Amino acid sequence: MDLWLKLLAFGFAFLDTAMFVTGKCKEIHISLGTNMTEESSAVPPRDPLLARTTASSLASISDRENDSSETKPPSSAGTATVEVSPGPEDNHSTTDGTGWQRPHWRRVEGNYLFALKIRLPLLFFFFLLEEKYKDIPVNYTYTYNENSKTYSVMFASDVQCDSQDCAKMLQNLQECEHRTVNLSHSSCVPPFKQILLETPPGKYPTKFKLEDCVQPEKANTSLCLRWKNSGNFSCDERKLTYSFQCAGKNSTSIRGVFSYDPECVTLNESLTSYDLKQLKPYTTYHVTLHASVKGKAERNGTKAKCDFRTNAAAPSKVRNIHVSRKTDNSMTVTCTPPADLNGPPGNYVLKVLIGDSEKKTYFNETCNFLVKDLNNSHALIIFLIFLIIVTSIALLVSRVFNMFKDDEKQLMNVEPINADVLLETYKRKIADEGRLFLAEFQSIPRVFSKFSIKDARKPFNQNKNRYVDILPYDYNRVELSDINGDAGSNYINASYIDFVFVYLLGPRDETIDDFWRMIWEQKATVIVMVTRCEEGNKNKCAEYWPSMEEGSHAYGDVIVEVNEHKRCPDYIIQKLTITNVSLKEKVNGRAVTHIQFTSWPDHGVPEDPHLLLKLRRRVNAFSNFFSGPIVVHCSAGVGRTGTYIGIDAMLEGLEAENKVDVYGYVVKLRRQRCLMVQVEAQYILIHQALVEYNQFGETEVSLSELHPYLSNLKKRDPPSEPSPLEAEFQRLPSYRSWRTQHIGNQEENKSKNRNSKVIPYDFNRVTLKHELETSKESEHDSDESSDDDSDSEETTRYINASFVMSYWKPEVMIAAQGPLKETIGDFWQMIFQRKVKVIVMLSELKNGDQEDCAQYWEDGKQTYGEVEVHMKDTNKSSAYTLRAFELRHSKRKDPRTVYQYQFHHWNAEELPAEPKELILMIQNLKQKLPKKNSMEGNKYHRNVPLLIHCRDGSQQTGIFCALLNLLESAETEEVIDVFQTVKSLRKARPGMVPTLEQYQFLYDVIASTYPAQNGQVKKKNSQEDKIELEDEVGKTKQDANCVSSPSAPDKASGGDTEDEGSKPTSGPEGPEHSANGPASPALTQSA
Repeated sequence: MDLWLKLLAFGFAFLDTAMFVTGKCKEIHISLGTNMTEESSAVPPRDPLLARTTASSLASISDRENDSSETKPPSSAGTATVEVSPGPEDNHSTTDGTGWQRPHWRRVEGNYLFALKIRLPLLFFFFLLEEKYKDIPVNYTYTYNENSKTYSVMFASDVQCDSQDCAKMLQNLQECEHRTVNLSHSSCVPPFKQILLETPPGKYPTKFKLEDCVQPEKANTSLCLRWKNSGNFSCDERKLTYSFQCAGKNSTSIRGVFSYDPECVTLNESLTSYDLKQLKPYTTYHVTLHASVKGKAERNGTKAKCDFRTNAAAPSKVRNIHVSRKTDNSMTVTCTPPADLNGPPGNYVLKVLIGDSEKKTYFNETCNFLVKDLNNSHALIIFLIFLIIVTSIALLVSRVFNMFKDDEKQLMNVEPINADVLLETYKRKIADEGRLFLAEFQSIPRVFSKFSIKDARKPFNQNKNRYVDILPYDYNRVELSDINGDAGSNYINASYIDFVFVYLLGPRDETIDDFWRMIWEQKATVIVMVTRCEEGNKNKCAEYWPSMEEGSHAYGDVIVEVNEHKRCPDYIIQKLTITNVSLKEKVNGRAVTHIQFTSWPDHGVPEDPHLLLKLRRRVNAFSNFFSGPIVVHCSAGVGRTGTYIGIDAMLEGLEAENKVDVYGYVVKLRRQRCLMVQVEAQYILIHQALVEYNQFGETEVSLSELHPYLSNLKKRDPPSEPSPLEAEFQRLPSYRSWRTQHIGNQEENKSKNRNSKVIPYDFNRVTLKHELETSKESEHDSDESSDDDSDSEETTRYINASFVMSYWKPEVMIAAQGPLKETIGDFWQMIFQRKVKVIVMLSELKNGDQEDCAQYWEDGKQTYGEVEVHMKDTNKSSAYTLRAFELRHSKRKDPRTVYQYQFHHWNAEELPAEPKELILMIQNLKQKLPKKNSMEGNKYHRNVPLLIHCRDGSQQTGIFCALLNLLESAETEEVIDVFQTVKSLRKARPGMVPTLEQYQFLYDVIASTYPAQNGQVKKKNSQEDKIELEDEVGKTKQDANCVSSPSAPDKASGGDTEDEGSKPTSGPEGPEHSANGPASPALTQSA
């Protein structure tokens, strides 16, 4: 007995495992109703063996893992009521880990099937005979006999039952009968083992009566079922459990309505009724109810079935309503049926409402209506015509009223800005995308309507205006003298500004004679032109002066003669003489200086406000007390022109009163000429120029004043205070990290940098293309292979090198670090792709044990990737070595010659011991560079003639680049600006000219190069290095004048000026309308 208990306990630990003897659960469905077949309710059984022995059974197999709820039965038979909610939304078959398939979809004539299951658990037994046979299972199955209402049991294994062969059936077992069977096997020894068999309930559909108990008010969304055990059970009803299956979803397809068998709801044995809730209206449902016995195994009784349909309810909302006009007073209305009718087919109702009152109601079996006679169309047309007339009169009256209203009311109260808070005020207003600047600018009236504009609109003056909306006020327009009483001969589109300036639009071909007549009559001696003749393939201004080849030209009665032409990087200066031949008495000619500013980009504003401060200095240098008004013009004579005069006037106020009122002065300008300072970017540029001047002051010095100026800079007064030179150096912005350096700091590129603190900025780094197009046969072909405007990270490689602006803009230089061994190939690719003419090497290969530069050349020929480098010649001097290389590319035919100047004896931590030798090398290498007026020398980012490198591309390279630019400025303009030169280099590359000693070195080298004798600067004897300005200015279209030059590398792209927005006329037809420039130009904050 003790062994038996141990075996029994061990058996329960492995209950329901496939390797031991298991009882099989048979479910019996009791169903009531019609339109159902036993075959349609069949569900795949869980156990393969049971499927073989009960293939004809109506029951669906389930187990305890089902999602259905279960309730213990009452101790005695009674009536139970259960309310059932719709099943889950999941309507497809699911399979658990044992292969059991949950209820599946099946077609039951559009109705739902509900199955109520009664379960009886069965005991599961297994036997361990001898230890070596412990894994041998002994299986048995039940078979129900419909005729005798009894069960038969058959054991699958070869075991003996009370001296009988259990492979044969044990027959005539009654429902819920308990029978003990002794089992034995040939491999076992006595005593025999026993098994207790418990048969499931029989199939007695009449023992359960299923009734509909749903309440009428809930019949559209719920079902109520009630059942009662009407027969006598020989089973223990305390072990009975009930499960209920209900449907939750209909599915419609082209083949009809599909439903699925939801899982049964297991009810408490004490319940005799159940309410089904959340059912769909006007839907037929099939409900089944069955009992089950649950012990150690579960067995189901026969199902009772019933069918019923829920009540109708309101349909869902119609879909896809579409209204289209048929005629002027009729329309059609269509829609698609609702998703849920919730009842029998009916009619569609359309109500037409006017306000809150109902006009008409339409009924139709389909959702397709034609609505007629909505209104009186003739009366409507008459009313609309009347409304248009009244509106037009109102607009006309409003416009007349607005013309005479006080424009001053929309102005803001903006206080003047003191000099000591100018920078802080600028930063505050530029924040949040310049919101405060924009508010100020937009509050200024574009045109002050109280000033009349009649003369400019007269028919005979129309062709003298470039733009129809930029006209001078009558009260301050410039009047010319009449010519023989000719109507309109006294008109020119020009205005007085404080009677100090004359602002006018750029002359057209038809108005050049009037322009020079105005210059003569106004006794003007300075003309400031703030535009090019052509920009962006648009004509901005006529070329109203003779060429150098022509010498002189008569414009009406005024003869203009060109005496001198000087080209500088940002402007062109011409010395002119004008003579009026119409005068009876002989009058000497007058000298006129013409300054054309060429660095205003086609779009936006100049990148550096310092350029306009420089232009102002040049203009003021040519003007004197006896001069007439300064004539300033651009294309329209309002945008750039207004910006320049605004800067000039505000600088005077800053110097005199230590404060500025930019807002008030722009208002004043617009009272004298409409649209002055035309776009917001120009308004901000005025503030930027004032901040630049207030922070850094005047730092430009002429060569004639250099020596005393430098002497004063170095003095300490008192000795305890910093010298002016030290103070000037401390004012220099560092610009460190002012732009992004993402590419150089990427993980794959870090190994290509010698100094982690000297990483090129992304905006001006030199890019290398992976491959060059094979279609380019020589360097005389298109330069697109060297243009990086369209380069992206995917098509380029990284090299530690930056573009640096040279003195001769827009030409640039390259500042690079000394090549590493692994970047020598990239270095030569850069030389070839950028068409470098001269390489300047400022370091030795090694500095002690540290490598400053890998040797990127060898004797003879070497191939680096696709570039073959052949060193042709070497010349050595005491200061530097000159090498000549011939470069050939595998995809190019023509060779290129590149010169390398290696300067010796310059330690990175020190200054050059012999600056004169460095100057001599610079003078020599400039002879190898292209002429500054040639087309080859004007290609930005394409042909880069000069490359400078040291160890990190900054320390020695910065000094060399600054010195080269200063020497060019001294030779061309006889002025230098060390501060602005170094400031520009620092913006281009980190670490440029970092120390005061290097900064002072630049001053000293220029001073020693241009020594003073008897109070005058002595010119260098050798002028062979001086840039010769070729006499190309006499051509019909000069390169800086009438051809749009390439833009600067980091120009502001914040919108066009008035010139871009305006549409100049292409001929004498007449003026066109000007646009008002961009609404929101990009804003850039000054560093």
